[in-house]
Amino acid sequence: MNGGSFEWDPDKDKVNRAKHGVSFAEAQFAFADPRRVIAEDLAHSGDEQRYYCFGAAGGGVLTVRFTYRAGSSASSAPATGGKASTSMRKRIRYSDEPIGTIKIVPDFLPRPEALAFREEDVKVTLSLSKRSVAFFKAEAKKRGTPYQRMIKRLLDAYAERHETRRSRRAA
Repeated sequence: MNGGSFEWDPDKDKVNRAKHGVSFAEAQFAFADPRRVIAEDLAHSGDEQRYYCFGAAGGGVLTVRFTYRAGSSASSAPATGGKASTSMRKRIRYSDEPIGTIKIVPDFLPRPEALAFREEDVKVTLSLSKRSVAFFKAEAKKRGTPYQRMIKRLLDAYAERHETRRSRRAA
């Protein structure tokens, strides 16, 4: 895996959201379960080997069908079976679909703490001052990175820091 990163097709993600009520961004957290179980899909015939990850996520258990390609894990059909907590029961539509013939295999994926989860982005329209945009463009050019990504990272770091402070005060 490329540092344990995840990839998926946005169109398949939309289909999965409609069918199961869970996004691939949410389903990837089944891989973070230290007690996850990996199974090989023996019934799948095709160019790529398919696997299942059974893991706890969001108070329930998700079954995530995935492929393992050239160093990356690609989610393909999460959310079948399992039991959900009250909060998750409203969002995930669990189904009783047959999994087929499987074989439990040794866990060959990176350790849960080594995984790099893909975040779900939200597009927004934001008006910034010309001065701020010029500053970020100049700094981004020096560092060889897109200026929008630099702004996003700054906002994410700001939010994380303040969330941490808020959680410390509440404790």
